[in-house]
Amino acid sequence: MAQEVACQPFESARFRTALDEIRKLTLKTPSEFERAIKRLCSDAGVALVLLSELPKTRLSGATRWLNKDKALIMLSLRHRTNDHFWFSFFHEAGHILLHGKKMLFLDDVKQAESDLEAEANQFAANMLITDKDYRVFVASNPLPTGVDVSAFARRAGIAPGIAVGRLQHDKVIGFAAMNELKEHYELRDTPQVQP
Repeated sequence: MAQEVACQPFESARFRTALDEIRKLTLKTPSEFERAIKRLCSDAGVALVLLSELPKTRLSGATRWLNKDKALIMLSLRHRTNDHFWFSFFHEAGHILLHGKKMLFLDDVKQAESDLEAEANQFAANMLITDKDYRVFVASNPLPTGVDVSAFARRAGIAPGIAVGRLQHDKVIGFAAMNELKEHYELRDTPQVQP
């Protein structure tokens, strides 16, 4: 599927600029952002393929280079919430910008502890919420409410569910807290994979 995506030759600077534009799409619904994110990626040399979860893989995403001028980001939509979707996207984008063209990255348990995965995680976290903004928010809101999180997300220019996901991951709030602020995604143009 990625081979069929027409892309401009990859340019790191153009992809970094595209990521800033893509970050703004976190506030949109899938019907508003799906075509835009694919276009921004392909204009920078990255084929973005969105699939339903691949049976029995438990993979959220993968990255690899198809050739020297074209990279692939594949997202499986395994978790279907906006915090997982956007974190996975920026995590895979981090692999493209930070790591070698000869490597294949699969978002799985075996690779989760590697230095390269940690670096991609940090890249994604910082793309969505800067470390400084996050630390200031947590220090001033040790027991944040939904209103606090929504206001913080608005100031950061992201969807509230993304902030909830970060706070849950870092155990500032419980995994059952504020899930109503997350959006659930169904992407229209996404191919379904049969078992």
